[in-house]
Amino acid sequence: MHENFLAMYDEYFGDVYRFVLFKTGNRWDTDDLVSEIFRKAFRKFQSENIEASNLKSWLLTISRHTVIDYYRKRKEVAYGHDPEVYGYTQVSMFFQEADPRNDCLQESLLSLTPDERELMNLKYIVGLKYAEIGEMLSKTEPWLKVKSQRVRQKMAQFINRCMEGER
Repeated sequence: MHENFLAMYDEYFGDVYRFVLFKTGNRWDTDDLVSEIFRKAFRKFQSENIEASNLKSWLLTISRHTVIDYYRKRKEVAYGHDPEVYGYTQVSMFFQEADPRNDCLQESLLSLTPDERELMNLKYIVGLKYAEIGEMLSKTEPWLKVKSQRVRQKMAQFINRCMEGER
């Protein structure tokens, strides 16, 4: 049992860490949250029968709920905003080099709605498949594919305008 959990930890730690870091934008909070996530996962891992094919989405669901709880406890979510998609405000840490393309990419991410940023995080930062995202967000795979394509197009248009100096 413990060996299976350690194998899961080793395989998915990076994905969980990137997911949380992209939502919080700060390594200190991310370190604490990831520790909490794996503590919760360990407790549940012992009592639940989780299929190996669903481990990554199961862990990211725990991660998502832990981040939501984190923002609720800190009361940083303004009334009327959904804590489920809160965060993503400090994505600059992902762009270490001073490069106009990075600035434009960062601005394009910040121009997205929180739901759109959540989808981009799950698909391109964490690398989930559409079926796994659908399971987490209660959306169909075709809907997610169309939505993802539209978000990518929106970002591309924003980046093109930004690179041409038309912010």
